Amino acid sequence: MQKNAEGIWIPNPAFAGKGMIPYVWNSLGIYTDLGHRLANAGYPVILCNVNNFYFDLAYTHHPSEPGLDWGGYVNTKRAFEFVPYNVFQSTFTAPDGRVLDPAVAFKGMELMKKEARKNVWGLQCELWSETLKGGDMVEYYYLPKLLGFAERAWCGQADWGDVADLKQRHAALDADWNGFANTIGQRELPRLDYLFGGFQYRLPPPGGVLRDGKLYANVDFPGLEVRYTTDGSEPGPASTLYEGPVEASGTILLRSFDTRGRGSRISEVK
Repeated sequence: MQKNAEGIWIPNPAFAGKGMIPYVWNSLGIYTDLGHRLANAGYPVILCNVNNFYFDLAYTHHPSEPGLDWGGYVNTKRAFEFVPYNVFQSTFTAPDGRVLDPAVAFKGMELMKKEARKNVWGLQCELWSETLKGGDMVEYYYLPKLLGFAERAWCGQADWGDVADLKQRHAALDADWNGFANTIGQRELPRLDYLFGGFQYRLPPPGGVLRDGKLYANVDFPGLEVRYTTDGSEPGPASTLYEGPVEASGTILLRSFDTRGRGSRISEVK
């Protein structure tokens, strides 16, 4: 990069076409379009966007969730929903969680030209190690996020990535994600339970709500068991299995389980 006469950072034309391959990680704020600009300037780029592919960022804002938050939060869906040729289409929030207005947040930024799409040579995810404390934590950080990343890196931009209308794009994305989330929960996570002795991937805690005297619960990846207790005890692999809306009251503790009996963080519903 170099500064122009107005003091703005722009791609330096001196290195374009000279074998220089930028790995573009800075995708926050005024640099959201940096990958677009470098590709448009003739650079082959590897997109490593912070807000989709930095796997040392925490899955959620929950205080018990390990990981950093300076670039927002990254979960499996954030990696899956990346739009390589138009990152504006997959940048919904600021790092602090504020919902972005595209007309304001991306005003004056460059779109990637169609002829520049050939300059996107690939994607890369990162797992910086300063917060890691052993192998189990490594696996927790990158799985199942890596499955969402692999889908996008291998399959490229999804069809819904070029849908201009926000509601239509989100509807198509949600339908695609629904199928992929079921694939993860019903096929890939059970395989990770035994492959190479089993991986210590993150189990998502269930969501739950009491409505009209009934407990309704769900989980990010259908196929995982959700078990619950109503007596204050910690849910275990032998606790009552949630199979659909059930009459309940008081304080309910929920937990998801894999095929080995490993449990997620506990969710509480009152």
